[in-house]
Amino acid sequence: MALVRAWLVLFLIWAACAGLTFWVRSMSRQHAFAWLRLARWLALGAAMALGLAALIIYLF
Repeated sequence: MALVRAWLVLFLIWAACAGLTFWVRSMSRQHAFAWLRLARWLALGAAMALGLAALIIYLF
C-alpha cells in the first residue's frame, strides 16, 4: 500500500509540474516572468519557514 501511495504522490507532483508548465507557456512573456518572480519569493519564504520550524523543533 505504501508503494502505491508513493507512486500516486509522484504522479501528482508530475501532473502539477506539467500543468504549471502549460499554464506558464500560455502566458505572455512579461506576465510569465512576473508570476515566476512571485513563485520564487513564495518558495524562498516556504523554505525559510520550514527551516525555522525545524530549528524550533530541534532546539526545543
